[in-house]
Amino acid sequence: MDTSLAAQLETVLRKAAGEGTALASMTVDYAADAGVDGLEPKGWIERATRSLVFAQGELRRPDGALAASASAVFRRAGD
Repeated sequence: MDTSLAAQLETVLRKAAGEGTALASMTVDYAADAGVDGLEPKGWIERATRSLVFAQGELRRPDGALAASASAVFRRAGD
């Protein structure tokens, strides 16, 4: 079974946020007719504070078209 777009985005966002963080909130925007195979994931940190990490991510099709994007907030461990 293929992994959903949301699950793929959560994985790339967790990787970007780093160890010791817990997902607090995630919003996903889907493109029309987005498949789940052969997508290129990209995740990055927009900003971070002492207790929160704000991450962005996207999945692109092989032709470069956007399949889905997401923004997430992670809480650092111990906060």
